[in-house]
Amino acid sequence: MNSVQQTADHSESLAPKVSVIIPAHNTAPFIAETIDSVFHQTFRDFEVIVVNDGSPDTPELEAALQPYMTRIHYLKQENRGVSSARNTGIRHARGEFLAFLDSDDIWLPDYLETQLRFLETHPQVDASIADALLFGGPAGETTLRMLKNGGPGILAFAEMLRREGGQIPSATTARRLRVLEAGMFDERLRIAEDLELFVRICFPDRAVGYLGQVLVKYRQRPGSLTDDPRRRKWNAAEIDALRRLGENLDLSEAQRRLLEKEIAAAAAALALSDGYHHISEHEYVPAVQCLRSANAYYRDPRISVAAFCLNAFPQMAGRLLNWRLKRRPVRRT
Repeated sequence: MNSVQQTADHSESLAPKVSVIIPAHNTAPFIAETIDSVFHQTFRDFEVIVVNDGSPDTPELEAALQPYMTRIHYLKQENRGVSSARNTGIRHARGEFLAFLDSDDIWLPDYLETQLRFLETHPQVDASIADALLFGGPAGETTLRMLKNGGPGILAFAEMLRREGGQIPSATTARRLRVLEAGMFDERLRIAEDLELFVRICFPDRAVGYLGQVLVKYRQRPGSLTDDPRRRKWNAAEIDALRRLGENLDLSEAQRRLLEKEIAAAAAALALSDGYHHISEHEYVPAVQCLRSANAYYRDPRISVAAFCLNAFPQMAGRLLNWRLKRRPVRRT
């Protein structure tokens, strides 16, 4: 069950414009910097809801939160995953808008002001997504653009289903009533739950907006989803999220065909990536299986030839393919 610890007054004050929802799990060293970035916003009409999702570092987390306890609403629950933690925050939220922030990320000072200005001037948009600056990784700081063409832009359901725009929760602000209408986060998903929700928010005739402006610092650290150079966890979760959309939405025949096409494309890309990885590890039998699986979608003669040669002459073909793979990027969908 959820329980409320020391918390700011949540019943007497007027409802804020924005509810900031911060799920916390094993991020005690970072959460003070995260919360400071909220309280340093140029826009001030917000409440902060921190949800401890059964974190193993609860003593350290609560020590880090102690200086903020009179200014935040602090909730605790058993570990049920980030989707459940965000939903708990949503159920306690009073704001017109929901601003999601992971407990190791950082907002730039004008994050809320810029997001709200965009949403209030684009009434057809139910969620807005900013670009982010990746930091903390070995490559240093790099910009993460959420829209393929750079943005800004507005995407409807089919475009979101085709993943023409990406998303991270820490860069997303949404209308609370629309999130409730859409059914909140699917708690069966612990990865790509944001993808699934924001596609659902657009269904059938709404939209998501992309600001094309860096407003968030997105932390890369060991053990996080970004600590996966092959992106395999994300790619596999993406397929699962797309399948959940088929269960959660009453799709037309044309929409279902589009969804099935996107699932097949994502599964083929994952199989091809796995095939390349097996080749690099000199695991030629599973490599052949993956290449054949991927080529059921791609129908590319070059993949057919690679699979045939790996099966017939594994050592020689494997050396040649490894040499080629080191000199060209992995194929994307």
